Amino acid sequence: MTIKLVIFDIDGTILQTYSWQHIHQILGTWSQPKKYCDLFFKNEITYEEWAKRDAALWKDLPLTKINQIIKRMPYTKGAKETLKTLKQKRIKIYLLSAGLTQVAQRIQSETCVDGYIANTLIVEDGYLTGEVEVNVSFHNKNKHLPAILKKFNLMSQECAAVGDDPTLIPLFKKVALAIAFNPANKNIEKHADIIIKSDDLRDILPYIFKQD
Repeated sequence: MTIKLVIFDIDGTILQTYSWQHIHQILGTWSQPKKYCDLFFKNEITYEEWAKRDAALWKDLPLTKINQIIKRMPYTKGAKETLKTLKQKRIKIYLLSAGLTQVAQRIQSETCVDGYIANTLIVEDGYLTGEVEVNVSFHNKNKHLPAILKKFNLMSQECAAVGDDPTLIPLFKKVALAIAFNPANKNIEKHADIIIKSDDLRDILPYIFKQD
């Protein structure tokens, strides 16, 4: 069946960077979140708690400072061209990320994506409150698929997903075409239909168009 929708992860896929980590490293606040990461993977805290602890470290920072950092996050080679080519083929593009809404907003403003969902840093009067609205967790990306398909009036058999990390595995199981782009580990590769190891995102295009 023809692919009519591609769902992309952002961090490590559309962008070269990982948004939470990148911002922490620029701000000099990365040492503590590394500990939160370890606690999460030891099942000692939930993803929501991890995200909330991360966001709390940025309390009272101006949103303009965060957006300046986000603005400089580099795209993966060929990312903009990939999105443009998909749009020219009338394929819908959706961003589904456990990263930040503010990052997704930047990408939408600069490209042709049709929608996104990510985790939103809460802002009041131009400053971060230290809180975050967790819309996408480590394990629930597949739960967003029905709403995304409904938005575009499509079926899962018409959908592809592209990403690099374990958060994509539940989604990979639900879509017609699962593409692991520079996968982070063998487990992701195991759940992918296509494995692409490349520095250029355009290398995914032949596999998407091959479905025609």
